[in-house]
Amino acid sequence: MSTQSSKSGPYVSYLVRRETHSSRALISVIVALLLMAGLGYLATEGVLAALGRPPLLATPQDLWEQAPAALQEKSRPLVIIVGVLVAIFGLLLLAKAILPGTLSKHALRDERAAYVADDSVIASGISRLVREEAGLPQGTVSTAVSKRRSLSTITPSTGRPLDQGQMTQFTKDEVSSWQLQPRLKTTVKVAPEGRLEK
Repeated sequence: MSTQSSKSGPYVSYLVRRETHSSRALISVIVALLLMAGLGYLATEGVLAALGRPPLLATPQDLWEQAPAALQEKSRPLVIIVGVLVAIFGLLLLAKAILPGTLSKHALRDERAAYVADDSVIASGISRLVREEAGLPQGTVSTAVSKRRSLSTITPSTGRPLDQGQMTQFTKDEVSSWQLQPRLKTTVKVAPEGRLEK
């Protein structure tokens, strides 16, 4: 066990997580720009007020004094709408910060290096695996891969019945040997109608 851990590569789990989860950098930049714009506007209005120049829109003192007036009956619907929009924006930011933003990728379990495969590549590999096992030509197997499931649909040639249970078990065993993280629950479905071979 110590030999295996001594061969482990540095930061493998960190690299895998970084490649399989979306970055928060873009949303962080957007929020930072919005805050900078707001604070920049307030600072500009403060400097203009201190120099005795006319404000761009309103002085900080005017904004502070007119805030209670916005809560009067006449402006209350607008204030409610703005408040709801700000609350939704805050909830979206909170969800983005807490929830794991996963990408369409799976990691291959290995302690020495970080291997990551795109879901489209995995789907193509499963389709080829199933097609070769069933002895079918290209274009007869399609596979969709999500975070924890893969579904392969076989359109067999007319007059060549396939055992769906056997194909499912074969695919499940082969995909399990790939040691994907997170693991895929593999399903194979045989279309009820076949296709004519040319």
